[in-house]
Amino acid sequence: MVMWKKWVAAFCCLLVSAASGYGLWRELSPFLAKPIEQAVTPDAYGGEDFALGLSSYSRTLVMKDCFRIVLAYSDLDMIDAAARGIVQTCADRAGEIVAEAPSNGFAWLTRAAASARLLRMEDFNLALRNSQLTAPNEQWIARYRVNLAETYFAQLNPAARKAEDADLRLLASSERGVKLIAQRYIASPDFRARITAVVETMPPQRQISFLRSVKRAMDKG
Repeated sequence: MVMWKKWVAAFCCLLVSAASGYGLWRELSPFLAKPIEQAVTPDAYGGEDFALGLSSYSRTLVMKDCFRIVLAYSDLDMIDAAARGIVQTCADRAGEIVAEAPSNGFAWLTRAAASARLLRMEDFNLALRNSQLTAPNEQWIARYRVNLAETYFAQLNPAARKAEDADLRLLASSERGVKLIAQRYIASPDFRARITAVVETMPPQRQISFLRSVKRAMDKG
């Protein structure tokens, strides 16, 4: 009986050790991936599977890499099957994350970006809106969402446009966000009417702050 218990204990220790090793390997996988700079050559980068770690931190690293790569490809690049394959893999990984953690706003954003590049506009709109719904107060994500929404503004459905208005109000509520919006206000005439309509609904002090930021940006430019 004693010997049997020792064998069971040893087997359990072996299982724990194996599980720990597997967990460590999974967690390190984002750090062992190919440098994203190599993605400029899709054929050479096509074998990268963007393996997900177990923690939210390591998964965010993968999503950030995917987001940068997906938006770095030009429309001409997207003709290449290898480039489309990389973007599809990023869409799949983002989908896996939101399936397990539906409140992950950045994974939804990455899914939206990949869907836009793959011309899946229904999925793009859904993912973009879900990103805003699940991370409505994360300004760093909102900045990326606004840039993506403005890039594909003609393809936004009413729900996604409403989500962008919410992001614009969020950004207009902080000094840093106001500066970013002011820069786009100057650079994009089509954007001016939209942001003006949003700012006009905000308190007078915030409107004044926005106008001052626009003026400063114009003086610098």
